Amino acid sequence: MNRDLSRREFAAGLAGIVVAFSMAPALSFAAQTGSGMPAMLAANRRLDAWLRIDPVGTVTVYTGRVELGQGNLTALAQIVADELDVAFERIRMIPVDTMRSPNEGTTAGSNSIEAGGAALRAAAAEARAIVLKRAGERLSAPADTLIVNDGIVIARDAPGRISYWELAGEISLQQDATGSVAAKPAATHKIVGTPAPRIDIPGKVLGEPMYVQDMRLPGMVFGRVVRPPSDAAQLISVDEAAVRAMPGVIRVVRDGRFLGVVAEREEQAIAAREALARAARWQVPRVARARSLGEGEVRSLVREHTAGRQLGLLGEPRVNVLELNLALDALAEGR
Repeated sequence: MNRDLSRREFAAGLAGIVVAFSMAPALSFAAQTGSGMPAMLAANRRLDAWLRIDPVGTVTVYTGRVELGQGNLTALAQIVADELDVAFERIRMIPVDTMRSPNEGTTAGSNSIEAGGAALRAAAAEARAIVLKRAGERLSAPADTLIVNDGIVIARDAPGRISYWELAGEISLQQDATGSVAAKPAATHKIVGTPAPRIDIPGKVLGEPMYVQDMRLPGMVFGRVVRPPSDAAQLISVDEAAVRAMPGVIRVVRDGRFLGVVAEREEQAIAAREALARAARWQVPRVARARSLGEGEVRSLVREHTAGRQLGLLGEPRVNVLELNLALDALAEGR
């Protein structure tokens, strides 16, 4: 009997499914509308919802993407700086505010750059065109003859210069994006793709409140959940008394096979969860059966799982990934 089926084979099959779905064009939030406008910009058309040019020499940028430590705000700032031809240091990224920021849905799946970046780039391109139109009028020069360097506008064939900051009070971004202004070609980018100081690093170093988990509200308490050993495990018993007596514990919560704890402080909740996990007894069904599966049965289950079907055998209760791992172990050991 061939016993070369391994976790690597199993994982490779699953990875193929994940890639196939994540790369599906229909699921891309960066998909463009029929007009060629990025979908996120089409859903939030007002240009002033995305950025503002300030008379003090800065550009204020609003985004619906949350900084979770992945550095997305730094990358988005680079995109805007490149598109507007201003220094990276002039960009002021505003944290997400549901009353002010464009509604971009969730921050997940690496879409901050693919979708959010595309929208910001397109919005910045239109803002730049609006500013240059006004600059051309002030300099008596066609807009397509103007050159911008860090927000300073000059004309190739006319004297004089003017800055974005001087024009800030003469232009209005209180208008809808049209999708008619092309963003710069990638070959012309000077800031995107180059090293830049991470916007989120200073707050991390100084221990400043930065993320939702840093929030503290009056009367706030902390909870932790005890995870079962598998999704099919049943909670048989738990000794709650010792955990209830631990410092800061407010309540032990048991609802069916759900098990959790509430405490006054976060570290108290963590310690109580660990104690509760040790005190819990679980029953994991069909482990013995998993170890008795033959190679053909295991291969069949892997194929079903890879195809995205529920794992089951001859109509019997659901077979989970834990069982597959146990069966793979048994095959590897020659049993």
